[in-house]
Amino acid sequence: MTLRARLRASPLGAKLALLSALVTGVVVAVAFLALRASAASDVRHAFIAELEASQRGLQQLQDRDLRLLLATSSVVSTSPTLRAALQTWRVETNAGLPSRPDLLATIQREVERVFADLDRDLLVVTDDSGKVLAAVSRAAGGGAPRKGDVVTVPAVRYALTADSATADSGFGVLRSSAGGVPFQVGCVAILLDGYPIGVLLLGQRLDRVLPRFTTVAGTEAFVTIGDSLVASIGGVSRIGDPDFVTASVPLGLSDNGRPATLHLARSVSASLNPLTGALGRSFLLAGILAVLLVGGGAALVSRTTLRPLAQFVAFLRAGASAGGREAAYPHFDDPGSPPPAEIGTLTEAYNRLIASLSKQHASLREQVQERERAEQALRDSEEQLRQSQKLEALGTLAGGVAHDFNNLLTVIMGFAQISVRNASGDAALQEDLGQINEAAERAAALVKQLLAFSRKQVLQPQVVDLNHIVSGMEKMLNRLIGEDIVLKTELEPRLSRIKADPGQLEQVIMNLVVNARDAMPPTNGGTVLIQTRNVRLDERYERRPDAIAAGPAVMLAVTDTGSGMDEATRRRIFEPFFTTKPQGKGTGLGLSTVYGIVRQSGGSITVYSQPGEGCTFRIYLPPAVESTRAAVDPTTGGDSRGHETVLVTEDEVQMRSLLRRCLASRGYQVLEASHGPEALEIAARHEGNIDLLLTDVVMPHMSGKELAQQLQRERPGLRVLFISGYSAEAIERHGVLVPGTAFLQKPLQPDVLLRTVREVLDGHDGHGTA
Repeated sequence: MTLRARLRASPLGAKLALLSALVTGVVVAVAFLALRASAASDVRHAFIAELEASQRGLQQLQDRDLRLLLATSSVVSTSPTLRAALQTWRVETNAGLPSRPDLLATIQREVERVFADLDRDLLVVTDDSGKVLAAVSRAAGGGAPRKGDVVTVPAVRYALTADSATADSGFGVLRSSAGGVPFQVGCVAILLDGYPIGVLLLGQRLDRVLPRFTTVAGTEAFVTIGDSLVASIGGVSRIGDPDFVTASVPLGLSDNGRPATLHLARSVSASLNPLTGALGRSFLLAGILAVLLVGGGAALVSRTTLRPLAQFVAFLRAGASAGGREAAYPHFDDPGSPPPAEIGTLTEAYNRLIASLSKQHASLREQVQERERAEQALRDSEEQLRQSQKLEALGTLAGGVAHDFNNLLTVIMGFAQISVRNASGDAALQEDLGQINEAAERAAALVKQLLAFSRKQVLQPQVVDLNHIVSGMEKMLNRLIGEDIVLKTELEPRLSRIKADPGQLEQVIMNLVVNARDAMPPTNGGTVLIQTRNVRLDERYERRPDAIAAGPAVMLAVTDTGSGMDEATRRRIFEPFFTTKPQGKGTGLGLSTVYGIVRQSGGSITVYSQPGEGCTFRIYLPPAVESTRAAVDPTTGGDSRGHETVLVTEDEVQMRSLLRRCLASRGYQVLEASHGPEALEIAARHEGNIDLLLTDVVMPHMSGKELAQQLQRERPGLRVLFISGYSAEAIERHGVLVPGTAFLQKPLQPDVLLRTVREVLDGHDGHGTA
């Protein structure tokens, strides 16, 4: 009986078992092949991604090595002996004189001397036509190129023919004639008076560079010149092997003009074969076992197909009412008896369902965590917004109360100084009045500080020499920091001038030095270094937050050798009222004031610090682009007396009284008005000249600017001096802070007021602060 006939005559159970075994074997084989193909694809893609990352890293490493190679070449090319010998050779060659062996020997000795101190494999010197004059190599068998070899290298031709003022280097690959050893070379022209008198080549053997590349990248590597394989590490024996995944890194042009390329390679089969071998053995064993189990199970199922299924359905129906499996299906509770195949299938499906639900639960949990993180970030942003709103509110409050504070402080300081002059015979009273005046000045300084960090102060910029400001403060700063701390200065001799408020610059320098002093150890002292430099900022700096435009800038740096600060502290140092000093040792406004002044002056500030390594603040300010006359020193000046008529317009009674007393004490004729319309009426009734209008900026009924414009139309030639205690933002809205406008910021010192009045009457602009 044939096999087909026996198969037809066999029982249904045998047929089902055989069919099940064949199907199982095919499924196992297909699964193995699909898994192997998927693994090969995954390995190939993983190798591609890995090689691309290694490619980028090696390109950066290659660029760094080539730049280092060029820097070394540039240093070597400056050898006086070498340059003198090359110049002599060039002169004698151009004159048609025969070659001098002693001169060539001198060049060779100098090249060998220099080469002995270099960690390189090749050093070649040519004349201005590319002819090799001297060469030395560490390659086996010499390896140095013969005369005429290097003239074909594009990098050499580039160094000889390029504009010597702009093009100074080239890179490429040189394959020497002795043994074909390839070198990666950097070429630099040896210049004399701006013209090339020769070329210096400095190179490394590629077979020494390749192991370092393969160590860094963790791959095999080979080098090609055009279509030729010249060096290899690993199992690469031919170009284009489909078993290898490659990524290329260009090395430049070779001496025959063909591109030289470094290839990183990974063998797919070398990594995949061990995996597929073990996987194949596992699949083979699993397949044999599956075929046996499926075949035997199919034979069993052919006899009991419906009975286990019916029992399982009955079990599902009776499970809830029976309270368990024991009564309906006692054999299910027997741990030694395997469950029916149908139950096993359902259990497997149930397990897959549980696994799917577990994944969904994990995904849901991740989503919940992500939402919690988003909510936390939102809360952090809201906290930052609230902090910003607090700062803005504080700045608005400071700007709002500045006017009233400055008026009150002007009255206090003014009458205190007048009383000091009148109490010349009473020393105790003079001391008390001096304390009042000193307290008022401290209060005025605090108001300016509040306006500074909120960027609402009135700045009076002028072209200043930052070196002069630092030098002028040096003695005061030495007294301020104490004897145990050393103050050093490094000032650029030809420092560009800047346009800024000199008083505010002094405040910045003093705050930074005080901050540096407080960062020093209490017993060991330290050093504070103040530096000025002319610098040029590039586009990378311009992309930073709060950075000034790229280009020329003036840098002011304050460096200390104190305890430094960590990243968390560094991020908050410019926040108002943030301080790391003990309670009562600081207001927390010092660095925030510095930041506000610098930003309002059009500059930027950066800080560099590490715990235990001190701290450096760098301020960058744009250089001045216009010429401005030098500011008058407020501590000097001529006689402030006068006989002219001054119309004082001030809505504050006490302030108006102080202004009248100050002016009248120096011989001026004073007319008083409490607001603009009243001033217009007084001016209309006054038959004589009115030489100066001294007016507040912000007043009821009419602003000081409107009053000045109307009076100047009625009285051409009338001079105007504005005063105000408001912040810069409020004053700018009234159009007062413009060039050529005389303005004084409250609080006013009587002497400064009188001096400014005299200057305005004499024809100066009087733009300043009191």
